[in-house]
Amino acid sequence: MKKRAFFLLLLLLIPLTSILSQEIALKTNALSWATTTINLGAEFKISPRLTAGADIMYKGWSFLSDNRKMGGFLVQPEAKYWFCIPFYKHFMGLHAHYGQYNGGFSKYRYQGDLYGIGLSYGYQWIWKRRWNIEVSAGIGYASMNYDKYERPKCGLFLGKDHSNYFGLTKLGVSLIYILNSSLKNFMLKSKRMNQNSYSPQITQIYTG
Repeated sequence: MKKRAFFLLLLLLIPLTSILSQEIALKTNALSWATTTINLGAEFKISPRLTAGADIMYKGWSFLSDNRKMGGFLVQPEAKYWFCIPFYKHFMGLHAHYGQYNGGFSKYRYQGDLYGIGLSYGYQWIWKRRWNIEVSAGIGYASMNYDKYERPKCGLFLGKDHSNYFGLTKLGVSLIYILNSSLKNFMLKSKRMNQNSYSPQITQIYTG
């Protein structure tokens, strides 16, 4: 029994070790913080041109008068294709989203969930050693199912409804911290991508 448990634990640790050996980035979106939305994301390299990750956002604020509120959470996984190398310069992304919400500022309050998919484009700059800055925007679709209430507290239930949304699904100015960043591999890739010439910016940041 102990041997089985040991081998099971070993099998579970093998993929975890593989992931941790890759470059991993932690991130947070400054634009979301500006709307009092708590958010945190993680992203890891899965191939020389691909990364995968997810962002989690939570907003739980209520306003004092007449039950004016806007709260909920959103999970947004995304796969990115990088035109240079992961965590550097241009990328295209495919993202999905699922969330729940509860709020309203007009006569009604809406409580429900949403799910959908979208495409994004972004660019990432090297700022300091292990620190990057990313800007990104995306458009897509969301299916929204909700219960409709009168907005005042304990307001009357008015029924169920559904709506389809097409438009902006992602917008960010994010601060990135990269874990397990390999200077040697990064420089070799940079050298290969730039025809045997190092970028002075990369060299200065990663060596100084």
